Amino acid sequence: MKTKDIQNVVELLKIAKIGVSEQEEKEKRELKDLEANEFTLLGNMEEVLPIISVDGSYSFLFSFLGAETWIVLFRIAVTEYQIQKINGNIHYTMYSPPKIYDHLNLVSFNEAVLSSQPEVYSIAAEIASGFTERAPQIFASNVMSYFEDKTLENISETRENCILLKDGALLTFSAAKREEIYKKILLNCRMNNIILAGVSKSTTSHTLNDFYTDDYYLKKFYDKRYPNLTYIHIPKEIFERQTKFDVWGDVYFAKLHKEASKWFRIDIDFNIKDKNKFFSSIAAYSMVQLIPGYPIGLIEAHKVAKSVRDLKESYELELLESLSKMGLNAEDILDGAVDMNGKQFGSFHEILD
Repeated sequence: MKTKDIQNVVELLKIAKIGVSEQEEKEKRELKDLEANEFTLLGNMEEVLPIISVDGSYSFLFSFLGAETWIVLFRIAVTEYQIQKINGNIHYTMYSPPKIYDHLNLVSFNEAVLSSQPEVYSIAAEIASGFTERAPQIFASNVMSYFEDKTLENISETRENCILLKDGALLTFSAAKREEIYKKILLNCRMNNIILAGVSKSTTSHTLNDFYTDDYYLKKFYDKRYPNLTYIHIPKEIFERQTKFDVWGDVYFAKLHKEASKWFRIDIDFNIKDKNKFFSSIAAYSMVQLIPGYPIGLIEAHKVAKSVRDLKESYELELLESLSKMGLNAEDILDGAVDMNGKQFGSFHEILD
């Protein structure tokens, strides 16, 4: 039985193209090769536009058993940096503290609750209902991305002459109905000389290859061939064939530092003409040795956004008092305790394990 099973696994691996010959792999790469453009940093980095970065996170605080309802704290963080030369050395200067926007609300599949909330909650609930175990997380993630998008819209209206970076790709679920928001964001950016882009921290899609993820494919086959700063354009035709997402920019993969640990997917406004200047500009903000190749504004925005999890205990204490005044007894409140991802402590899976 063991030998037969092993042989079966090996045959399946061959189907997945794991372990194919170098010649087969070489031929496949040549067929799939895309144009790569190497670039350099701008000569005078002080002329690079300021960079404003937006990232969001959330933390589940309480669950209400059997009611498919959770109390969730959302946090959106905004950072702003500018390059400054001091005594001949380049510095990343933050002229004001990060801006933080917190939203406490219910994530609930209860129709009565949804009918009393803004439409974004009903839309998020409908999208999440197609999932099972991860439904609460999908629900919360869609609400969080709405808050991020509204923050981008506000910045695009009130600021000018800057680079505006969103954490994640410039795409939305078609079912999320974000067309009006993104049309406003793009129009505002073009009117106010704002360069809009989205940077994905991880890319597990298969845009470049049939069986390798994009992250792995670029690291394995492009790193040595392109050791310097490089960007690769992904043809629009690849994304025009899908109907699940609305794409709001041109899609690239870029290496923003010679020692970058990975290539990042970067989506940029269709209206950006000088690609070399754009990639040189965000690469200028990606020279931090802490995480080479990832813009410092997004590093800090991520750190601030994730700090929402540090507030869990302080919010819980206030909520305990409010929930007890509602009439919930101590047992009900304790039964509703969840981790930051909305999963119950002492779930049946944990008991079984």
